[in-house]
This record gives sequence, C-alpha cells and structure tokens, in this order.
Amino acid sequence: MAGNTKRCKVHYRRLRRENGCFPDDITLAQALRSALECEVSGQPVRQNVEARIANVEANPGYQRLLNDLTLSEAHVFGNLCLFAEGEMQALLKLSESADEGGEHVPLAEALNAMEIEEARAPEGREYLHGISYWLVIGDHLYQIQHVAIQAKALEEYLTWLLRDQTQIIKSDEFVLLDSTFDRAQIGQDLGDIKSVEVGGLIPDTIHPDEAKGSEMVRDSSLLEDEVETHSTLADRLAAGMQKSRKILEELVGTLEAARIIESIPDEASLEVTVNIGYRATKRRFSKEFMSNLANGLRNIPDGEIRVRGKNGEIKGDDARLSADMGVRKVRDGSALLDLEHAEEQLLEVHRRFVHDGKISLEK
Repeated sequence: MAGNTKRCKVHYRRLRRENGCFPDDITLAQALRSALECEVSGQPVRQNVEARIANVEANPGYQRLLNDLTLSEAHVFGNLCLFAEGEMQALLKLSESADEGGEHVPLAEALNAMEIEEARAPEGREYLHGISYWLVIGDHLYQIQHVAIQAKALEEYLTWLLRDQTQIIKSDEFVLLDSTFDRAQIGQDLGDIKSVEVGGLIPDTIHPDEAKGSEMVRDSSLLEDEVETHSTLADRLAAGMQKSRKILEELVGTLEAARIIESIPDEASLEVTVNIGYRATKRRFSKEFMSNLANGLRNIPDGEIRVRGKNGEIKGDDARLSADMGVRKVRDGSALLDLEHAEEQLLEVHRRFVHDGKISLEK
C-alpha cells in the first residue's frame, strides 16, 4: 500500500470578506453550489464541461477546467486542470523501437546525450500541465497544489466562475483566499518569535545582478550596528523606507504592502537585507501585524515563509498553516490521485484543524 500512496501537502486558505469583496449573506461553498446549478447553454454548469473552461489571461492559449466534482450540503470537492489545446509534449528517447531501425550511432555520441522528441496528444485528447485537488467547507478551502496551479490560480478561476460565468457575485466582487500562520509554529502569544523570514522570491523588475536581496521590516529596538548588508541590491537601493516600500509593493502589490506597513510597530522601519525578515527584540509582534503579513504574502511559493524562534531555530518548513497527508494513487506509478480518497483526506484535515483549534468556524 505504501508504494500506492503519495505524500501530499494540503494548504489551508480562508475566504477574505473585508471591504465588501464578497457578499456577506453567503459562504464560499454556498456560492459555488449555486454557480454549479446555474444554467449555461441550457444545461446546469455542473453537467456542462464546456461551461467550466476558462481562459488563463496571463498565458494566452492556456485554459483551466473544473473537471471532477462532488457536491454535498456540507462541502464542495473537485479538481482543477490546466491544459493548452494542440500543444506538444517533449519525450526523451531512451532506445530505438523495433520498427524504427535507423543508422548506427557511435557509443561516445550515444553516451553524450539522448534524443529529445515532441509528440501531440492522441486525437480528441490534450496533455495536462497540472491537476490540483481542492475542497471548500463554508469559507474554508483546502488545496493539494500543483506547481502550475497554486492558490492564486484557484482565486482567479473561482472569481471567473462566480462573477463572470454565472453572476453569483457582483461585477466588483471577487475571491481572495487568505493564508494564516500555524499557531504551532508562532505560538499563542507570539512571544517566542524572533523573526519571520521570507526568501527566494525575486520581483520581475529586479535584474539578475540585483536579485540576491530582498527586504525586512526592522523593529526600532534593533541597534544600527546589528544591521548587516549582504548584497548588491542593498548597495544600489540603500536602506531607505520609501525604496524598501517600493520593493515590497513589487512583491505583494500596493494595497497589501500598505496593510503590512500600517501594522508595523511605532518607530520601526523597512530595511534592505538578504531576505524579508520581521525582527523584534523587545516588543512582541501583534496578531494584526502577523495576520496582515500572512495575507499579504499568501501567494509566495511553499517553503518561503519561515519563523525563527528566540533561540535562533527555524520552526518547520513553512509558517503557513498546512498538513501533510498520504493520498492513494489510482495505481502504482501513477501521478493521478484517487478522487474519493483525496476528498476523504481533505475532510480529515478540516476535522483536525477544527479539533486542534487551529481554525475557527465563525464567519
């Protein structure tokens, strides 16, 4: 059974409701059920696969499809697929097939490199670039991500489905899925946190020779002689509040940067260093600050946000709330997950988070 099980990280997100971005009188799960019952071209969306295909605006030619679905009174489960019509798939040629024959290749050349070919999918089929599995209960969302279908892609698709395709939400409303920090890593009172470090994300506007640095928010209790400059980025941009703020805006956008900066303790400042770290030596981080930080950096890749404790140790591989679960594959050697078991495991993660007090069921 072990060989038929894949270890998957289940990421937690919660619908953001502030500033009127989503209707107050309906949960995300209820909105999805309503959308899937809406008729498009004479059929309910849940029975019309064509009505569930959305273009990816940032990548012309690519499309997302909400494929398999399970609807119940308690939750909505499904998978989201990414594909591009007519695209070819690269293949590594390990040996000649029996009917190919071909010229003899010298041993030295054969050992140097293998031939790479391309092939189209069989007629009536398309190659998938990724599959993500997700489940929604109330306003809580659980996702087994694919590198090509992370939380931001799911936000975009759900916004399209609820707003553009079915008009369940208004034209000025949208879906934002906030992350939250794991209380097991940050503690209940936040007193054990020395810093929150974010690294590995480089803004598109930074050139390769400038890309070694990012930024940190520094508490005023940190002395000047404790500040270290590690990279060319720091030399070029200097340690100025406005310049550091500009980079933060490049990372998370103007609105999210403002939310983070507004919740920085009094007399603190932004400073350029090798990673994004939020340090506090005398004062504690506030819950509002930590919440704004988690929300603002919600779409940074997995493993890039870590908490460092008072004694300097790193707590876990990522500070955002998630759980590792074993999910059965459809067969040995397959990359596809068993849908029924994936749904069961996502429901189990929800049950554990509620039982352990890691999430609240209140709106």
